[in-house]
Amino acid sequence: MNILNFKNINILSIALAFILLVPNVQANEFGISDLEYQEIESRVNSMNFSELNARRALLLKEKAALQSSDDSGSLMAELSAIQKALIAIAGLGAISALTDDDDDSEPVVVADTTPPVITVTGDNPATVEAGTTFTDPGATATDDTDGSVTVSSSADGDTNTVGSYTITYTATDSAGNSSTATRTVNVVDTTAPVFTSAATFVVDENTTAIGTVTATDVDTITFTISDTTVMAITTDGVLTFTTAINYEDKPDLYEEYDGSTYDFTATVTATDASGNAATQSITVQVQDVGGVDDDEGTGTGTGTGTAPATPEGSTIVVPSTDTGTGTGSGTGTGTDSTTETSS
Repeated sequence: MNILNFKNINILSIALAFILLVPNVQANEFGISDLEYQEIESRVNSMNFSELNARRALLLKEKAALQSSDDSGSLMAELSAIQKALIAIAGLGAISALTDDDDDSEPVVVADTTPPVITVTGDNPATVEAGTTFTDPGATATDDTDGSVTVSSSADGDTNTVGSYTITYTATDSAGNSSTATRTVNVVDTTAPVFTSAATFVVDENTTAIGTVTATDVDTITFTISDTTVMAITTDGVLTFTTAINYEDKPDLYEEYDGSTYDFTATVTATDASGNAATQSITVQVQDVGGVDDDEGTGTGTGTGTAPATPEGSTIVVPSTDTGTGTGSGTGTGTDSTTETSS
C-alpha cells in the first residue's frame, strides 16, 4: 500500500512538471506558443510607422505565395500585431481598409498626416548685448513616424541693431508634414560710448575752429558740452570757440612771456540712443602767432613831469601826459610843452 502511494505521487509530480514546462500550443488563436507570440509583439512594437508598413508588405507577399492549407500561424500573428500597432499610431479610421486575412500582395499605405514636434532649446525669449555674437542653442524635432527629424533655422535680424528679431525653426518629416517654432531674441544696449578722439586740441589764436570729438557705439551718438563759456559743440561733435581767442588776452601775459599756450577746458558728454553716457574732460590750447603785440593797431604812450619851483617872473617848460600813435610794436610816445610865467 505504501509502495502504491509512492508510485502515485511520482506520476502526479511528473505530470505537473510536464504541464508547467511545455507551452500550450493552443494558447492563442494562431496556434503558436505564448512565448513566440510575445516575441512577435515585442518586435513589432519596436518598429516605427515606416518599418511597420514595409514589414506588412513583405508578409503579405509571403502569405500570397503560400497554399491556403499551408497558412503560417506566426505570419498571421505578426500581421495581426502590425495592424494593432498601426492603429495605435495612425488611428482606426486611417487603416480601415486593413484586415488580418488581406489577400492583396501590395501593402495598404496608412496616411501620415501628423507633423513633427519641435522643441526650442534654451531661453525663449533670449537676451543679448548689442554688437556681440549670439550663439543659437538650436532646436530638436521628433516625429511619430520618422523619429528624430532634422531642424533648419533662419533669422530675420542680427545683434547689430537694438530691438528684437525672430529665429524660425522648421522640421519636415518623410511624408511632407512640416511644423515651425520660433525664438525671440531681444537685443539690448547697456554699454556707454567710448571716446576715440584725443582729450587735447591745439589751435592758433584768432580762429574759432577747434576740431571734432569722436566716439564709438553700436547706436547713434549725441554730443553735448558743459563747464565752459567760450566753447560750443554740435550734436555730431564739431567743437568751436563761440568767439575767436586773442592770445594777447591771456592773463598776466606781460609780466612774464614764456611762449606757453592760452588754455581752456570743458567737459564733453557722449550719449547713445539707449541713454548710455560717457564723459571726457578736454583741453584746448591756444598758441601765439607772430609774437606778443603782433596786432598792427594803435598803441599808447605816456609821459609825466613835475614843475620845479622857479623864481618869480621866470618862464619854464613843464612836461605833460599826452597820447601819440605808433605802428609795429603797437606803442608810441608823445611830448607837449606848457609855458608858465611866474610874476
